[in-house]
Amino acid sequence: MKKMMVRAVMGISMMITFGGIIYLGHCYLCMLVFALQCFIFSELVGVRKRQAAERRLPLFRSIQWAWFFVAAFFTWSASICQFLENSPRFTASWSAARIILENNMLVSFSLYTLLLMVSVLSLRKGLYKYQITQYTWTMVTICIVVFQTQAVFHLIYAGLFWFVLPSSLVICNDIMAYYCGQLFGKKLIRRRFLELSPNKTWEGFLGSAVCTMLFALWFSRRLCAYKWMTCVPEEITLSVHSLSCEPGQMYRPQSIEAIIGDALPSGMKASWEVLAASIPAVHQVGQFQICRAQIHALSLGFFASFAAPFGGFLSSAIKRAYGIKDFNNLIPGHGGMMDRFDCQFVMFLCTYVHIRTFCQTPVTVEMLLATAAGYLAFANAANEKILRTTASSMNFQHQQLQSFEASCSYI
Repeated sequence: MKKMMVRAVMGISMMITFGGIIYLGHCYLCMLVFALQCFIFSELVGVRKRQAAERRLPLFRSIQWAWFFVAAFFTWSASICQFLENSPRFTASWSAARIILENNMLVSFSLYTLLLMVSVLSLRKGLYKYQITQYTWTMVTICIVVFQTQAVFHLIYAGLFWFVLPSSLVICNDIMAYYCGQLFGKKLIRRRFLELSPNKTWEGFLGSAVCTMLFALWFSRRLCAYKWMTCVPEEITLSVHSLSCEPGQMYRPQSIEAIIGDALPSGMKASWEVLAASIPAVHQVGQFQICRAQIHALSLGFFASFAAPFGGFLSSAIKRAYGIKDFNNLIPGHGGMMDRFDCQFVMFLCTYVHIRTFCQTPVTVEMLLATAAGYLAFANAANEKILRTTASSMNFQHQQLQSFEASCSYI
């Protein structure tokens, strides 16, 4: 009971902290994700650390971290540059940051080449096998921590809804799996659930799935009510401010009948309308109001319940392979960061694929006109600034010339 209380208190504390960072805004949420990447990378590479060998390789850990930062730069800079391509302020400005971001592929490749050379030159006789296995594990860790989360920036800046919802679904599934397992574990189904995790039970797995699906349906509707969750920011900023926009069609309540009608091919819409009108029960159910986002939430909830937990099972396999209980003892009752976020990586990847496949917003004439208007407004402002600067410079030069002529006449 004490263990459950400690776990609950720390879980609530983490959720409050998470909520506070969400309130600060999109940029701070990206910083949080990067900080978590650093913590988790440290925990994973530390699993295979052997002190005796690394005392003879003073820069070996630094090289491992260099690989991580190069991979992180490649993924984050590509995402940021793709977002800023649509920003008139960014495209009209000249700065070192813009040059680096626009040439992120070249910069990343240059750093990769340099690091490859340094890594090979760091190999020492008698430690080849240890170093190569460590480098191999470093690459696997980077794939788990960095490349699975490369789409997080896109999720955050597509609207906080698409980051908060999947994160919350995984958290809900994890919490309910623990409590359903504690309360009903091995009472209904005696068969062992998984060899990798003997403490996990079928009751916990299936019970958490039911709870997660219900939570997805309810929580997504709640998120749709807040513009802060659904609005898409136009620029990257550190300032804490509220967003205001007209909610998209996905976040507005509609009748089930209308949603199904829009989803059907044009040739079947008339048949559906006749069917809905002729059967009272179908018509009555069809008038129930839901948001389209709730349907997407159910799909994500299904993935969070039945696929995302396998990220946690992989973590369990790693811990069993190296004989450790937790990756760290940073969070009482929860272990390390990897113990808490092992399922989030694949969930973020799934959400990004889901958005690209089912939720991609088509480009309309209105969107193109709005973008063009933004560019023209910024270009006019920039031209006015250039004209003012030029006029000021010409005035200064004219004054200098007059002063020079006066001095010449005096001579």
